[in-house]
Amino acid sequence: MKKLLVVFAIAGSLIACNNSSDSTADAKDSVDSAASETKDMIDSTAEQKMDKVDSMAEQKKDSLDKMDSAAKK
Repeated sequence: MKKLLVVFAIAGSLIACNNSSDSTADAKDSVDSAASETKDMIDSTAEQKMDKVDSMAEQKKDSLDKMDSAAKK
């Protein structure tokens, strides 16, 4: 009975370790794709924020220019 248990334990460990190389490659691909998606999202968000900041700065500049031209009259 003990010999049978040892055989099953060895067989189970070999079966469990059989696909480790495939899962490592899949995990790396998964991490790479997640990192790429995150980078794209961050870049997109940064561009949107910069556009908003530029727009607000332009509006403030126009507002100040109008106030200066009204004060000179």
